[in-house]
Amino acid sequence: MEIQPGTQDAFEKTWWEVGSAIARQPANRGQTLSRTTEGDRSVYYVVTDWDDETSFRTFELSEEHVEHRRRLGKYRTHGEMTTTQTVYDIPPVPRPASTTTTGPAPTAGERAVAFVGLGNMGGGMAHALLDAGHRLTVHNRTAAKARPLVDAGATAAAGPAEAARGHSVVVLSLSDEAAVDEVLFGQIVPVLAPGSIVVDTSTVSPEYARKAAARLADAGLRRVEACVVGNPFQAREGKLRVYTSGAEQDAAEVADILDAIGSEVLHLGAPGTAATLKLIFNLLLGAQVASLSEAVAYGVRAGLDRDRLLAAVAGSGFSSLVMRFRAELMRKGTYEPAFFRSTLMEKDLRLAIDDAAATGVALPVLDTVRAGFAAVVAAGDGNKDASVLIEHTTAAVPAPRTPGDAS
Repeated sequence: MEIQPGTQDAFEKTWWEVGSAIARQPANRGQTLSRTTEGDRSVYYVVTDWDDETSFRTFELSEEHVEHRRRLGKYRTHGEMTTTQTVYDIPPVPRPASTTTTGPAPTAGERAVAFVGLGNMGGGMAHALLDAGHRLTVHNRTAAKARPLVDAGATAAAGPAEAARGHSVVVLSLSDEAAVDEVLFGQIVPVLAPGSIVVDTSTVSPEYARKAAARLADAGLRRVEACVVGNPFQAREGKLRVYTSGAEQDAAEVADILDAIGSEVLHLGAPGTAATLKLIFNLLLGAQVASLSEAVAYGVRAGLDRDRLLAAVAGSGFSSLVMRFRAELMRKGTYEPAFFRSTLMEKDLRLAIDDAAATGVALPVLDTVRAGFAAVVAAGDGNKDASVLIEHTTAAVPAPRTPGDAS
């Protein structure tokens, strides 16, 4: 479609909101918005994928779709639509095994894996495992999140125990320690055979990680701590960075699984070390989001245009991949669906600050950052992306100063 020149930013923001709403339709498999990189930059291509044409046509006639068209129509000058049917869908070729771990591991296609927790990161990792040829049995508290995986070949289980039963490897991607306690120790451990391996990608405190490894060992089970770094897109493509800890031979035994979700796999050492590194990464993420939010609040108060300021920072030598990504979310105001929820950001900052205090290290700057995210959660924005902090930081900023204003 073609849109009015100069409206690209507003159109893309509106399309993101509309596309996210469409993605929640039961029969929708996702959509893609692409923009030409040559010639007229106001030409866009939209690909939307549905279970079948009947489902799409039904939605096309709905009042919700009419409202979506109304919102996007004010930007559009011309467009054409065609319906296609997939002839071939070729998955990526599995990558060779990582050289960062040693020991025999099953080849792709030989491993039956249970995967519990299909949020933004978990769902992406599960898809990457399917793409690598593994046979998955999956479960998520919100059953609808399992549907795309089932459509791709996974088997859905009614609960965590049902998913884990009969498997020697279980992968977890859960939100916090309470969830791990309930799901892993409350439901999964009782059904696992001795010697089974739990690959836990959940972000927990180092102390909890050490205790979890000991509890599993007491039950005759093994724990591979697998902290992942990246975003949901990288999870889906199997391009996360994966840091493991625990017994190195256990990590080697699941090397095929780790290689399927990560382009880089590094073993760090004893239980808790990977959890420590993950919290350090998230401390840096929180600090960057907070500093960018405060810098923008200052700039806006001084009379700078917010969008231009964010674009300038993102393109400067003071930026980073993380800051550029978050600056774009802030510029467009697209905080849902969240890439990393504010409630999880606050939780991870709190875990890191508490663990650092236990080692005798104070983190006063990061404690202030944590308080900022706690305020975001208290205000009801905990499920929005951590980038929403900018809205709370700038909300109390008065109108920009005018020339000569000495206040």
